[in-house]
Amino acid sequence: MLTHKGTVEIHTPRLTLRRYRMEDTDDTYRWCRDPEVSKYVTWEPHASPEATAELLAGWIGKYEAPDYYHWTIEYEGASVGNIALMPKDRLESAEIGYALARSLWRQGIMTEAASAVVRFAFREVGMRRLVIRWIVENTGSGDVAHRCGFTREGIERDVFVDRDGKAHDILRASLLRDEFDRQQAGVGTVLETERMILRPARTSDFEAVYAYAGDAETTRYMIWGPNSPEDTLRFLRASETAWASRDPHDFDFVLIRKSDGELLGGCGLYESGDLGEVGWILRPEFRRRGYATEAGEALLRFGFAERKLWRIRARCDSRNTPSWHVMERLGMRREGFFRQARKKNSERADELEYAILRGEWEG
Repeated sequence: MLTHKGTVEIHTPRLTLRRYRMEDTDDTYRWCRDPEVSKYVTWEPHASPEATAELLAGWIGKYEAPDYYHWTIEYEGASVGNIALMPKDRLESAEIGYALARSLWRQGIMTEAASAVVRFAFREVGMRRLVIRWIVENTGSGDVAHRCGFTREGIERDVFVDRDGKAHDILRASLLRDEFDRQQAGVGTVLETERMILRPARTSDFEAVYAYAGDAETTRYMIWGPNSPEDTLRFLRASETAWASRDPHDFDFVLIRKSDGELLGGCGLYESGDLGEVGWILRPEFRRRGYATEAGEALLRFGFAERKLWRIRARCDSRNTPSWHVMERLGMRREGFFRQARKKNSERADELEYAILRGEWEG
């Protein structure tokens, strides 16, 4: 059963989600008159401040209803967008809709607002299912849904007709409460070392992860990369999905330096039965400072002590001397030298495999 709260004020690190006020008219008109903002929504660009004021008056008049959810997004003292929750009580479900001033696109503003509304809907109102729909060409809106953990579930063909009479497909994604709960549990799974926090990788890490994943020199000895922005986003989405699964077996972390919050690189543990594999990558400016060894120690502790694995291995290109030196510092043994076992593009290379058993690690 839902417990409706109405449009209560919600705070995030950068934003305040609150009820509209008539003094928001000028701010709202500035972004609502932009045809690019209204290009993929059902309303027309606002023709005048008076039209905006009339609309706001109607919204404000509905706030006394406990099941009416419509926030303005306040950023740096200005009303820069809106986000709404449209409930269907019988289904314990709701659809989320949003719009944002064009000057703030691609800055994580809407993802931050939508994440807050998702949490509110599940934790405060008791929703069972949330839905976001967007026109297929509106990739930015779709990215918000994916960053909030929604899973694409269908396409409605030619269901939206724009102002020029052109029909568009609409994509739909959903998030269930138990999926959200698992995502939040995953977010709480962190490993700690003397100098770092290892936490789950997420789509909001895109810029920092792409900085090294997209660099040809950094990924020279990896079997993947350099990644495109699309490759990086797919990886981060897959990581979030893995963390949210009922029984996760793939754990991708990012390395966060305690002293300043800097993202230094990434690492991961990947399970197959009671066997595991670990790997790591660092931004060039943070190599040769012991961070990879520190991360490796945390991964082994996580794998053996918490995941109860029996054997953990690590592999690398034989030319990647710093990486196999880390494996040796972790107490791993060189178990194999596989000739021409790695292929990247048209280049083949030898591969080294190291491993350690739980009994050896405990000793």
